[in-house]
Formats: sequence, C-alpha cells, structure tokens
Amino acid sequence: MKIDFGIGLGSSVGLLSGADSQKFMELVRMADGYGAAAIGTYDSAFLGGDAYVRATLMALAAPRAQIGLRPSNPLTREPQIMASFLASIDQLTGGRAFLDIASGDSAVFNIGYPAASRARIEDYVLCVRGLLARGEATYQGRAQRVRWAKEAVRPRVPISICAEGPKMLRLGGRIGDGVVAGTGLLPEVVRDTIARVHAGAREAGRAPGDVDIWFTARSSLHEDREKAIDNVKASVSSILNHAMRFGLDDKHVPDDLRARIQDYVDGYELYDHVLHAGRNPKRMADLGLTDWALAGAPRDWIARIEQLAERGARKLWVGVSGGDLDAQRHYLKLMGVEIMSRFVR
Repeated sequence: MKIDFGIGLGSSVGLLSGADSQKFMELVRMADGYGAAAIGTYDSAFLGGDAYVRATLMALAAPRAQIGLRPSNPLTREPQIMASFLASIDQLTGGRAFLDIASGDSAVFNIGYPAASRARIEDYVLCVRGLLARGEATYQGRAQRVRWAKEAVRPRVPISICAEGPKMLRLGGRIGDGVVAGTGLLPEVVRDTIARVHAGAREAGRAPGDVDIWFTARSSLHEDREKAIDNVKASVSSILNHAMRFGLDDKHVPDDLRARIQDYVDGYELYDHVLHAGRNPKRMADLGLTDWALAGAPRDWIARIEQLAERGARKLWVGVSGGDLDAQRHYLKLMGVEIMSRFVR
C-alpha cells in the first residue's frame, strides 16, 4: 500500500550554526531521497531560530519534495510577509512551496496574544491567496498590495488548515487545499475526521476528494520500543493541550477521562511546551493517552502505519527522532530504509 509521508525537521535544534546548516541540509536531502512527499519546519520563535531561514535551506537542498512551514499562524506573520515568503520558496523550488496554517500555539501565547479565531484564519488564507494571484487583497479591513505577483511561479500555493476540533475540520473542508488533522489515530476518530472534512467541502460546493487529508502522528523511533514510547511523551503532551484547550465536546473523549483531561489543560505550562524534562509530560503520565502517537521500533511503526492506512489515513506527518543533528541522521536513515521503503512507491 502507498503512503505519503511528510517529514518535519528542525524541532530539536534551536539556532543553526554554519556547520549545523550543512548537517541540516543533509537531513533534507536524505528525507527527499527516501521519498518524502513534503518536508516542513515549525514556525515558532519561542522554540528556536527563524523558520524562514530553515525553509530556505530546505528549498535549496531538496530537489523533489514540497517545502513549507507547518504550521505558521495569522498573528506573527502578516499576510503580505507570508505571501512574499511563499512566492520566494516557490521560485527557489520551481513550484513546490506549501503552507500549513493554524490558530497559534507557543509562538502566539508566549507573546501574550490569544489564538486566532476561525474567521481570522479564513480572512488570512483568502488574503494570502489574493496577493499571490492578483497582487492585492484585504485583511481585517486593511488593503494589502504587492508589486511582484506577475513574477510568481504559480498564482496559488497550497494552503492546508491545521485542525483538531469539529469546527476547524469543517473550515478546512470549506477553504483548505488540505487539512492537517491532529485529532488522534483511533479508528473512530479517523473516520469522524474524514467525514467532517468532507462535509465542509460539500458545504462549499467542492468535491470531497479535492481536499487532501493529512494526519499528524506525534512520533518517536528507537531500536528499543520502550525508549521510543518514553521519548514521545513530551510531544503527545503538547498536542493533548492543543487539541483540547477550546473544549472537549465532539472529540471522542471517554467520559471517565474528561475531568482529568480538563484539569491537565487548565494547568498546562506554556514555558515547558514540548520539553521532555518539563512538567507537562509528568502531569500527563497518569492519563495513559497515546492515541496520537506513532512510537516504537521499526516493526511497531510498520504495523501501526498498516492499521492507519486501513482506516483511511494514508497521508502522515511524522517527526525525526534524536536530539542533535547527528542522532537525527541516524534515525532518519532508520526510518527511510526500514519503514518508508515499504510504503513509498
């Protein structure tokens, strides 16, 4: 069976040095060579260096895969700035840029902003598209213009909506070129996610098949299964907060876990976001929640991916395990040779 893999890079590295940049670009070339459909990097100044720098290095290193941010948000990047960035990456790659857009998490909350509303996200996406296609648009009632639109490689760069709740999934179906779902990987959740995206597409008069549906799998790969599971806890702790912070309704939360999950979200420590030794993974440990995770040795990944494909999840975003860039190279090679080779055609 064929699986499309998106590979996220950069999350374990704060600020890239000159020597680091060469190692980072080698990771990109490896991911591209193993057949990744897309390679992305996070956009949070709280977590590390500038995403536009990493994305530029990625664009220069990858000859085939799509390159972009996953995710960015409407609050720290003005539409004109984002449109210019996307057009530039598209120019460097010959038309392979993409953008995943979300409401904002660590990048937004750590500068005192609230998350973007669905209305603001929709306004932002339409503005960026207008700037790319026509060189002018409006955003929040403000006129936006650029002079370079006629030079753009494409009049439209794919923009996917990152969604965890039912309303964002529907929005993604209505306006997104794709949806990146962080809803979980349980069978009933995958089915419900696909159904809600398709409903949004039909609401807008679109064919459901026109919207690509990706599933985010918080991932950890290690030769030792138990070590891999331990390593993924920080990542799962962050998506648990992100998915549930605006409410638990219509998200397939078991009744016996609702109170504990709400308590966890209420006490989430923003400064410890995705920090393995932080307070959030320790607080989450008692919950026993792993349905977002793809963790274990290669054989565990293969079995899990086969299950997900049977449920309809055939486009997966995964991260690269390991702390420093040398360790990431080891685990990316393990992923590419032992896992991706079985699913990439």
